[in-house]
Amino acid sequence: MGNRGGVVRTASIVAATAIAASVVTGCTLLTRPASESTPTPTASAEPVPLSQQFPHTLVAGQILATGKLAAVPHDPIDDPRATDPLTGDVRIVVDTTLRLEVRVRPDHPVHVDPDDPGLELTSDRYDGGPAAVQDSRYQLGFGVGEKPQTDPDGELVLPVMPGTRQDLGDLSYFHSLVETVPGDERAVAAAALTWTTPPPFPGLHPADGGAIPFARGTAIVDGGTLTGYVPNPYDTLFAVSQRFGIRVVELIYLNPWLGYIDPQLRSGVEINLDPARR
Repeated sequence: MGNRGGVVRTASIVAATAIAASVVTGCTLLTRPASESTPTPTASAEPVPLSQQFPHTLVAGQILATGKLAAVPHDPIDDPRATDPLTGDVRIVVDTTLRLEVRVRPDHPVHVDPDDPGLELTSDRYDGGPAAVQDSRYQLGFGVGEKPQTDPDGELVLPVMPGTRQDLGDLSYFHSLVETVPGDERAVAAAALTWTTPPPFPGLHPADGGAIPFARGTAIVDGGTLTGYVPNPYDTLFAVSQRFGIRVVELIYLNPWLGYIDPQLRSGVEINLDPARR
């Protein structure tokens, strides 16, 4: 009996140990897995300002455009400058400080009023090209530091100060240099400008992908060419750019009159989508 009792007790201990092990094993399987560490959200990159997205390739001494200022027909104007206007070779160059200058080498000596030289860059076409969608003009000699000067060799120099426009130094949307007389907007001389620099966005060809939210305005097609777009109320630059498959900076490039500082679309006011009509 004693031996039998010992066997029973031993069997009981073994069974209890097995049960305990089973319980522990079961508990181990039911233990909540260790929580994974929550990744720290990374700060999103700040949007790059439009002014920094525009390619800046100006080089000191670079000639950006050339032309020939010549008298143009006009109705009689009672002003000596109308009968003997400034004429000569025109250059737009980059000076040593990367500032732009309009230079005119006169065909013959002529007086230029330093307070009102009567010269302006315009989007008018004297080369037979298509008219720009929006009229752009910039009077020379009126900004701070823009008074005309004359070089020792007789070349008239008209500085174009940075910050006086919002085109970031890209003047290629001006197609002519025009001379007028005080109090009269009619041109007495004009030069068609030929720009020698490559476009900053080569291969730019917007294509209409169809109306999308915030870009439900009217696309304008002329002779099979997409030329413009008339925004609806609440249209945004981003959505319109997406509709035509281009970036916002490229849309602004096509419409420099919008400016790169807080540009805004205006409902019903056509914008340009044709690089040839910029």
